[in-house]
Amino acid sequence: MITAIRRLFGSRLGKALALGFVILIGVGFALADVTGNSSFGGLGGANVARVGKENIGIGDLRERVRNAYNQARQQQPTLTMAAFVESGAVDQVLDQMIDGLAFEQFADKLGFGVSKRQIDGRIADIPAFAGVSGKFDQTRYEAFLRENNLNEAQVRTEIKQQLLLEQLGAPIGKLPTIAPGVAQPYAALLLEKRAGQAVYIPSAPFAPTADPGDAALKTFLSQNKSKFTVPERRVLQYALFDRSAVPVPAVTDAEIAAAYKANAAQYAASETRRFAQVIAPDQATANSIAAKARGGATLSAAAQGSGLAASTSGEQTLAAFTSATSDAIAKAAFAAKRGEIVGPLQSGLGWTVLRVEDVIAKPARTLADATPEIREELAKNKANEAIVDYYNQVQDAVNSGASIEEIAADRKLKLVQTPAVLPSGRAPNEPGFALPPELAPMVGQAFQVAGEGESQLATLVENEKFAVYSVKSVVAAAPPPFDQIRSALLAEWRLSEGQKVARDKARAIVKAVEGGKSLADATRAAGPNLGNVQTIGGLRGDMGRDGKPVPPELALLFSMAKGSVKTLEIPGNRGWMVLSLTEVNRPDPKQIEPARIAAMAQPLSQAFGNELVEQLAAEAKRRIGVKINKDLVTQLTRELTGASPVGE
Repeated sequence: MITAIRRLFGSRLGKALALGFVILIGVGFALADVTGNSSFGGLGGANVARVGKENIGIGDLRERVRNAYNQARQQQPTLTMAAFVESGAVDQVLDQMIDGLAFEQFADKLGFGVSKRQIDGRIADIPAFAGVSGKFDQTRYEAFLRENNLNEAQVRTEIKQQLLLEQLGAPIGKLPTIAPGVAQPYAALLLEKRAGQAVYIPSAPFAPTADPGDAALKTFLSQNKSKFTVPERRVLQYALFDRSAVPVPAVTDAEIAAAYKANAAQYAASETRRFAQVIAPDQATANSIAAKARGGATLSAAAQGSGLAASTSGEQTLAAFTSATSDAIAKAAFAAKRGEIVGPLQSGLGWTVLRVEDVIAKPARTLADATPEIREELAKNKANEAIVDYYNQVQDAVNSGASIEEIAADRKLKLVQTPAVLPSGRAPNEPGFALPPELAPMVGQAFQVAGEGESQLATLVENEKFAVYSVKSVVAAAPPPFDQIRSALLAEWRLSEGQKVARDKARAIVKAVEGGKSLADATRAAGPNLGNVQTIGGLRGDMGRDGKPVPPELALLFSMAKGSVKTLEIPGNRGWMVLSLTEVNRPDPKQIEPARIAAMAQPLSQAFGNELVEQLAAEAKRRIGVKINKDLVTQLTRELTGASPVGE
């Protein structure tokens, strides 16, 4: 079910949301949010889609794709916008927006609703909105909205949709375990064994040695721009502050005396006790246990003789023991001496017999005795209050629009400027430079803000260390100057030419095998510099085990028909493979052990739940009605990849 929920409701709130639904697509990027706000931030422009009574404008879709791209770079810092869009980002983000709007309207028609109090509670529970004290902080909340180009209506709509999904989608996705008969064929599929042959045709032996000249290499660069593009970099200015930079008022004797008086019970004389006790079902049994214990047997041994077991408590105050037992039992237990047997006494659970194991008397502590402890506690509290106040003052300056230079000068903080850095904190133009790892939270945030020059705050160590920073300038993603990368271009061009030869040889081998030759004979006939034919295969259920990636050749082998031959391109212009599937052995489902079937039924039930939630979303879109302007979607895709001018 969660898989389907993730597909349906990706969120730019991402980790901030308590539900934390994250969408992963293609190269592993996180999608933007889905909102039901028909104004969409007032961006205007033509509409790329109409969902029921709501429109999705091209400006809003553009903004969400850009936000999704910024999120994706947190996981994949070198990702470019062109590569992101080419992976299908525009369509996927639009799908998420459509799903959200359709589902919200569908749920509304069915009579489902979400109260303002529910939304308020969810907002208050979101960790991203907590201040340094750990509680909801309005200032942090407003800063989050600014940093993510959101308004409160959008956040509330986002949370409303997630709460509606919990109400309507979650129960549908929770199926009971499916019947063994349904699980049998799937279990047989996992136990399927396949075997085949593979041969590798490398590209390097067929790469030309000649230099094609600058013109050809520049053309090659234009055709493979994304491969040589250096990702966007940013020049940052920042200043650090922590507890050591914040003056903390000294603790006074008057404050210590006041704390001592306010907590007088804590410092008064007290007594705690530990008990062994047993609860018998009737008085006769309890009398027997008590008699044996008073005769010298341990309470544990006396209880065992009656088929019961004694338990031992931790240190108990009179009040705590009264709450756990009864007033009569507690008074009797605290009136007895160490080692004495108390009871039997009747309680709500039966008849209690107990033994006083230990009496711990704590004498009263004078003001002088308690002063060091109180002073330390008050000092900690003052230090916490001081850093919170200092942080809030810096946040106020940020909110008022003060520049990073003004804030640093006013607070006498050291201002540092970085070279143009990547999200990793490294600077391509200065190989030896790297920001300290502790600044990673700041750098991550800096690559999410849209504008330059605005001051921001980042938490480096919770409640301990912080950074105020701004983005001074943004260096757009682009290939380095031609002269700097000519040698790399030449090497890549040669491999790409060799890749074409390897491809042609792979296709010739496939044709020969389909004509009746063995893979080994077809490979020998294709010429020298080819790899040896090897046997590959395995068990379908072993693929992807323990989270390990499935080799592409095995993934292809398990998707082929028996007796077929396929080619597989190796990424990075490293060559091609030819695969031949010779054996497929799948067991009879009825012969599989019941334990295997049962083990398969549980995850299969989750898969069925996923399918039901997806069908629910599809039905919501069908009933609400969806129209998409594909021409505008294509226009935006071309714009974001740089293939056409920016437009509305």
